[in-house]
Amino acid sequence: MNKYTIDWFLFVNINTFIFENIRMQNKSKYFLIALAIVLIGLIAWYLKTIVIYICIAIIISLIGQPLVRFFAAIKFKKFQFPDAICSLLALATITLVLACLVSMFIPLVVEEARIISKINPNEVVTIFKEPLANLNYDLQKFQIQYGNGESLEKYLASQLTSILGFQEVSAYAQGMVSFTTSLIGGTFAILFMAFFFMKDEYLIYHTILLLTPPKHLGAIKEIVRDTKRLLTKYFIGILLDMLFVAILTTIGLSLLGVKNCLLIGMFAGLMNVIPYVGPLIAAAFGILIGVTSNMELEFYSQLLPLVYKIALTFLVVQLIDAFVFQPLVISNIVKAHPLEIFLVILIAGTLTGIGGMIIAVPVYTILRIIAKEFLYNFKIVQKLTSELEEEK
Repeated sequence: MNKYTIDWFLFVNINTFIFENIRMQNKSKYFLIALAIVLIGLIAWYLKTIVIYICIAIIISLIGQPLVRFFAAIKFKKFQFPDAICSLLALATITLVLACLVSMFIPLVVEEARIISKINPNEVVTIFKEPLANLNYDLQKFQIQYGNGESLEKYLASQLTSILGFQEVSAYAQGMVSFTTSLIGGTFAILFMAFFFMKDEYLIYHTILLLTPPKHLGAIKEIVRDTKRLLTKYFIGILLDMLFVAILTTIGLSLLGVKNCLLIGMFAGLMNVIPYVGPLIAAAFGILIGVTSNMELEFYSQLLPLVYKIALTFLVVQLIDAFVFQPLVISNIVKAHPLEIFLVILIAGTLTGIGGMIIAVPVYTILRIIAKEFLYNFKIVQKLTSELEEEK
């Protein structure tokens, strides 16, 4: 074996050792990164209540930032509000608006609960005797079983009695007391954090930068800036959409002479935050309120047309919202095609249920912004983020 052969042999082995060492280091690095992500996920799941509070506080702070800037722009000669006062005024404004809405909503709910509590299940069955007979005929025709062999009237009467009975109402009341106690504590924690997020606008921004490796600093700055800008617009757009649906539903039902139209409209606006499923829940609630508030009406000539009016109002409002408001506002804000948003919400709902549907669009927006910075070489990423680039 000559000198050149030995040198070549040493060169190959040294390079092989170096490449293997680098590969092992990369594997170790990726393993540690994956392990860190899993640990963060487990901690977040274990502390999910606190994480939810933080997320809600961030959303409130994003919505409140325009108000903070508004109060900061107010000047009296050389006097200007400090940042803390501007944040406090913005938070107070948001809290006041929510308190006004709750003060309008709660009495309506209490009054409707009082009406429902006075309903006699046997009277309900008597009022709906004829339609129940037709329903019973259809159930027997298709061999659909219910109860323990008793008549449909007795079965429904027993179910209504159990729902409206004292024990169930007592359980609901205890549950509401417990929920209210948790709600008060949670609200205080959320408002406390939201105040500091608004006071120090760059608190989260600086925290993220502290955890960012130096080589990714520029990309992370772009991601945080774009995320804040788009999510602020998105959440304000969602609030406007909820208000739009609430007002339109209330006006529509009022013009048709439906009782408790304000309660139904406010609930419709609240439920509209849940894509696609929320309007169905709101429509069912509206029909329930409409029926229970008009038990004295004759079924076929008066009560059934009332149900049709409520259902038609919800259908028209949702069509206007889906084809006019959301494409012009929501889709334009997040810079995504309406079909793209629909598929994202559908996938999220299939995987994680209603909660996933609510957060689908914000999460998808963040993922698109991240992909734009780190995966822009892929053609599909270029296509999905092209409108983000155009706006920028």
